[in-house]
Amino acid sequence: MRWISCPDRVWRVAVGALIAQTACAAFAAPLAFITNQGSHDVSVVDIATSKVIRTIGVGKAPAGVAVSAAAGKAFVSTPGDNSVTVIDLGSLAAVDRFEAGQGAVGIAVSHDGRMLYLADWYGGRVLAFDTRSHQPVAQAKVGTAPAGVTVSPDDATLYLANRDDNEVMALDARTLAIKARIAVGEHPFAVGITPDGRLLLALNVLSNDVSVIEVATRKTLATLAVGRAPYGVAFSGDSQRAYVTNQHDESVSVIDLAALRLQATWRAAEYPEGIAWADGKLIVVSWMEDRVQVLDAISGQAIASVPVGGNPRGFGQMLAP
Repeated sequence: MRWISCPDRVWRVAVGALIAQTACAAFAAPLAFITNQGSHDVSVVDIATSKVIRTIGVGKAPAGVAVSAAAGKAFVSTPGDNSVTVIDLGSLAAVDRFEAGQGAVGIAVSHDGRMLYLADWYGGRVLAFDTRSHQPVAQAKVGTAPAGVTVSPDDATLYLANRDDNEVMALDARTLAIKARIAVGEHPFAVGITPDGRLLLALNVLSNDVSVIEVATRKTLATLAVGRAPYGVAFSGDSQRAYVTNQHDESVSVIDLAALRLQATWRAAEYPEGIAWADGKLIVVSWMEDRVQVLDAISGQAIASVPVGGNPRGFGQMLAP
């Protein structure tokens, strides 16, 4: 064997590149933070290995989750004790808990990681917090039973489902001033916006359909029938497909967003709630079976099943890179 000398600077660059490549590979697959309402904890699932790597105790009856890589934290709404639990993404430990709203479930973080938004179910408000200090910075009265909440990709607009008013409200994400009210189907619970920011979807649990809204004009382009009680929504990375969990049908509806039509209906776990898309996989949370189901996002075929805590929900942004 013949050794070849290497200048020190070149060696350091080569070693640094190798470390960076190794780190990127190690974190290529995301972690899913699954809120377990029955066992009052969060299961952290490694999607690459389909295993729970950590169980984190939180407040009472956790439901909503908002993971922010930019903030380095996961925020969990716990309507059982009217609080939010903060999880550090580095240590995978709960580091704070603060009071927030009355029975709040819907929760979201701005894309820059600076602002946390909470839909105050019984208070009829939307609440905004600083993600660093966890202190409240603004609040505004909205409609009746505000549920799901999401933020536009440019962090300019907050969208909120007022369930009992059959509407989605658009608010200024900085001031919480109301920009528009958009009529949708019966009892919208979840809302989601495509990664490209073009379309907003409202999931109407009583009319069993999805309202597809053009963000630029705030006009409803289509109302698509899905399964019974649509609850959670996820999007493919290219914004071409939406995936909707149907609580009472044990199914996932696949929507072609270019053609604005229902493309397929896949069998899923019992009482599916939260859902996320990651690199061609769907993570589907089964409330009744205490597990997370992993499906192929193209065929709908089951890939894995991961036992988690009691009555998991995973409502919101559950994935961390």
